Amino acid sequence: MAEIVTQKPVSATLHSLTHVDGLPSSYARENTRPEPAVLNATKSYSLDSLPLELALGKNVSLDHLSDTVSRYSSTGLIRRLLNNHGAILFKGLGLKNATEFSQFATAFGWLPHEDIGNPVRRTVLAHNVATANEGPNTQPVYPHNEFGLSPHYPAYVFFYALSAPETGGETPINSSIKLYERLEEEIPEFLTALEEKGVRYQLFFPNRPREDVSSPGTSVFQSYGKAVLDTDDTETARSKIEAEIRRLPTATWQWENQSSENPLGDLRVFQKLPAIRLHEQTGKKAFFNNIISRYLNAKNNQTLDPPYLNKEGAYQPPALYADGSPIPHEYLEKAVQIVEETRSLVSWTAGDVLLLDNHAIQHGREPWTGDRKLLASLWDESKQSK
Repeated sequence: MAEIVTQKPVSATLHSLTHVDGLPSSYARENTRPEPAVLNATKSYSLDSLPLELALGKNVSLDHLSDTVSRYSSTGLIRRLLNNHGAILFKGLGLKNATEFSQFATAFGWLPHEDIGNPVRRTVLAHNVATANEGPNTQPVYPHNEFGLSPHYPAYVFFYALSAPETGGETPINSSIKLYERLEEEIPEFLTALEEKGVRYQLFFPNRPREDVSSPGTSVFQSYGKAVLDTDDTETARSKIEAEIRRLPTATWQWENQSSENPLGDLRVFQKLPAIRLHEQTGKKAFFNNIISRYLNAKNNQTLDPPYLNKEGAYQPPALYADGSPIPHEYLEKAVQIVEETRSLVSWTAGDVLLLDNHAIQHGREPWTGDRKLLASLWDESKQSK
């Protein structure tokens, strides 16, 4: 691990950080003039530290900060930092609410990501800003790439701490690229099978009223029914829902549990997808999927093996190979072990923002106590940044 600074902790502006010996010379091209300290490195770091931590300088307004990150993004500096680190943690930004977070995230110049078939309930609070996973604080979220179980996924994910937990609540992050490299070294037969077969996921969407928010999961209408009107009959509603599903070209589906009380029925959607995807900016392969999270959820619910029924009798399988055959548990246990060995735990202070390259980084959530509230903002590549 090549240390950029070895004599003392870094306390430099981003301008001078990009001129320290050890960073690629291309980092410095856009920062050739002195400027006030807008973003400072917070500690001694290495070229591949996860995440790179930057803190706001003194007396920097939100407008000045937004202008700065807009320039860093448009000139490619943010992209190159993400190529090295995969994630950037912005400390002490002083953002007070969803609107200010939206201004900061929007300044990077990317395109807002449109959710299609989101299985997790989120509440929109500002432009391209919504609550993060609203699941219970006692339940961890296991490592995954955002929408890794869909062909339609964001390039960038921001998380913002509106309020911090009393204890716990860290966001674990790990490199999808390093995970692939370790698996290639230790169990290459697993990767061979994944590349040959692909992987199969299933998602269940019950038919509940659109306004029902009793569960962190989403319903048929919340996920696929945005074009459905309250006056639509069952045939029309189903036709509109199926048209939305077809926007995901790899999806198939089936209707279940139709009855006189539930004429529409509940919806089950299946995806057959690659589990290894090329990280375009670096040309490296990444373990990009939701296999580990599906495995650990099934393990927690004792549904790892057929018939995959949980205590309530609901079908809850782990991810399977795309041909329907099971993925050997020992392969997945090795992947979990590697994640635990290589992950970093991001602890939250109110006002922090974490930026993830979704192609390169998996994330999760640890249980917590207190009033932890994280907001999320998802973005696609702009044409200029490709």
